Amino acid sequence: MSELTARMWLNAMTESITRRDLAAHMALVSRNVQVYGLPGDRTIDYEGWHKRRRNELRKGLLASLTYSDLSIHQITLRRIRFKVTETMTAANGACVIIDKDIIIEQEDGEHWRVVEENINHWEHGGTQKHNVG
Repeated sequence: MSELTARMWLNAMTESITRRDLAAHMALVSRNVQVYGLPGDRTIDYEGWHKRRRNELRKGLLASLTYSDLSIHQITLRRIRFKVTETMTAANGACVIIDKDIIIEQEDGEHWRVVEENINHWEHGGTQKHNVG
């Protein structure tokens, strides 16, 4: 069930971007979210995530999100930690491939939301690798 839950959450993330539905996208993100591993040792919280996605969707910058190489690492009653490769494709065709660890948590009874992301490395268009940490 846990792998299915993770896949369903990833599919919902993909669909929210495809539909350009910011509200549906942010419903998959915990108000307590933290994203680590960004350049300059920056972190992103809920407000930063919302601001970034709103900008990308309003300006038509982000065309799609896709996921591959799902690997479940830990399962508890309310949390799933997994590793995945995320591909962000821009409207101009450029892409960023991100290797990340994600923790989703069951909040409000049944809603699974991301509470933490750790970016391990990323590549521009699959040609240039940037290790983090």
